[in-house]
Amino acid sequence: MDLIVRQGDREEKVRVRRIDGGFEVTVGDRVHQVDALPARPGLLSLGIDGSHHEAAVRRQKEGVYWVSTAQGAGPVEVLDPLAHLAAQSHGTGGKRRQRVDAYMPGRVVAVLVEEGAEVTTGQGIVVLEAMKMENEIRAEHDGKISRIHVQPGQAVDTGAPLFEME
Repeated sequence: MDLIVRQGDREEKVRVRRIDGGFEVTVGDRVHQVDALPARPGLLSLGIDGSHHEAAVRRQKEGVYWVSTAQGAGPVEVLDPLAHLAAQSHGTGGKRRQRVDAYMPGRVVAVLVEEGAEVTTGQGIVVLEAMKMENEIRAEHDGKISRIHVQPGQAVDTGAPLFEME
């Protein structure tokens, strides 16, 4: 799963892959081996490259989490790469059209809306299963679904169109 993570002025591309009971987490160009266990609700016990760490994580709002570690605390924003790209490529005002493509190969688990539906920012449109994880692909802006290219059970490759909206 690819993500964009922001903390303050720092922004990193992060890739998370499940491997051998743990995770391989790539931050920028650095690769880390991570084991994560919930210690209790909201508290994670992390093994990162053989060192033990704890992190308290509390959701503040959609895509924003308050993260506390021994090194400090603060808000962390987690973005879908498509949301990040859409935010960078669209200015304010005017009608925008957007085609949303699969960012990795997977299988469509569900289509949550019909063509012609009016949707709001953050509303789920398609659920894509990739690497044994379900990812809800959400609307990046208010608009109307003009076309749905997939159906439940369908396999998709990277770059395959999922839906279009305006």
